[in-house]
Amino acid sequence: MPFFSFSIKEIKSSLRKFNITPNKVYFSKNTELWKILNKKNNPILNFLKYEKRYHITNIGKNIVFCLPPSIGLGDAIEYAMAIKYIRENITFDKLAIAFSGDLSFLFNDYFQLDKIYPHIIKKDDINKFDTIYHLTLEIKSLVNQKYCRSNIFEEIIKHFNISKTKKKTVKDCRNFKINKISIFPLSSSPIRTMPLNILNELIKKLKKNYNIEIFLDSNLEISNYLYDKINSKNIILADPKNKLELISAIKNIEYGLFMDSGPLHIAKLFNKRGILLESSVSGKILLSNYSLIKSIENKFLSNFCKAPCGLTDIFNYSNNYGCYDSLKLKSTKLIDSNFKNMTNRGVKNYYMENIKKPVGCLSSLNVQKIYNVIKKDISL
Repeated sequence: MPFFSFSIKEIKSSLRKFNITPNKVYFSKNTELWKILNKKNNPILNFLKYEKRYHITNIGKNIVFCLPPSIGLGDAIEYAMAIKYIRENITFDKLAIAFSGDLSFLFNDYFQLDKIYPHIIKKDDINKFDTIYHLTLEIKSLVNQKYCRSNIFEEIIKHFNISKTKKKTVKDCRNFKINKISIFPLSSSPIRTMPLNILNELIKKLKKNYNIEIFLDSNLEISNYLYDKINSKNIILADPKNKLELISAIKNIEYGLFMDSGPLHIAKLFNKRGILLESSVSGKILLSNYSLIKSIENKFLSNFCKAPCGLTDIFNYSNNYGCYDSLKLKSTKLIDSNFKNMTNRGVKNYYMENIKKPVGCLSSLNVQKIYNVIKKDISL
């Protein structure tokens, strides 16, 4: 997605959410805005053009961190943690965040980062900063997060030469009985979403001793597919209307069963206990030294890959869609080629196919092992 500048003559209804003033110059990375503006002979445009991003040679005293576009909830939390940590360790006269989108509330409410430009930033405002810091331009390891997921927080603070302090000991409150287990089966990607058969078998086993709550999202096709097929008798189906409701709900859970998705990172913010089912991304990366959530290691191995492979989504390779194993591509060769010829173009059209036929690391999950780990962890 390009970094672009623009100016418009008038405001159409589709642009009202962006708070644009006519005839002012703005910068943005917003994909929705780009699609609205980037139309041939668009009559409302004064101009629209790509902007070159420039590497930083010296970091000044006034810095604006430009986030990559369309980041998910979990990534947003890691970026926010890192930027807050930088602010606590390096003195700036002015620090701001640009392009946080609809997740701006998260940076403000939970990380006290209050100078935020959600979708756009005026030329007059961006010129007040001597350091325009595009995170995925400056930190090479953040570029290929879709194919080689790493710990975003750690990558950023390492780049700023800030030592990671030893995590404060979190009080582990095990003096109350766990009555309810909350399951978060969804992810934005099919290779990180709990397979339906695994979910139903876990419900069957767990509801004998616990109240079960399943968190879904009716805005997602994947969620609606699961909803129609979940064994929902005597369980609670929760469908938060928005991210604020989801965060509020997670704040009040007793114990969670997580996939690699936003709810996992929210749970860490609130010191929640639970289990992570590792799939394509390592639990060591996702949890770092957070000890209240235990990771069940995924030991899937095929002729083409070994879990966890680092992918966060299926990919397009020569107009075939899947993962290393499902496409029968050697992961080592593609990793060594720096993911040459791998793209994410059109992958969403193949999500349901990969949900109905889960990839190897997901289909290999062992329900009895998961159940045993949960029982043991709760009983400690």
